[in-house]
Amino acid sequence: MTPRDDAAGTVFTATTALPYPHSAHATAGLRAQLGHRLLHAGCSERPDWETLLVAGPLESTTDRGRTWFEYVATVELRRTRS
Repeated sequence: MTPRDDAAGTVFTATTALPYPHSAHATAGLRAQLGHRLLHAGCSERPDWETLLVAGPLESTTDRGRTWFEYVATVELRRTRS
């Protein structure tokens, strides 16, 4: 997971790889991963799940011939009003 700041606010990114293509499983896993990591990072802002974007799958094959399907998710944090 990598946070970055841009014009929209703080964006967090997470990745996963599955041995089969399944967008729904990847999305559920990535969402849970993002939620846990934001909690453990001590973020005072909550994720805006409406901004959750999942890209993939990107298919790759290892040297041993194993195929993996990689997914990337991003989510923005809700801005707190001052």
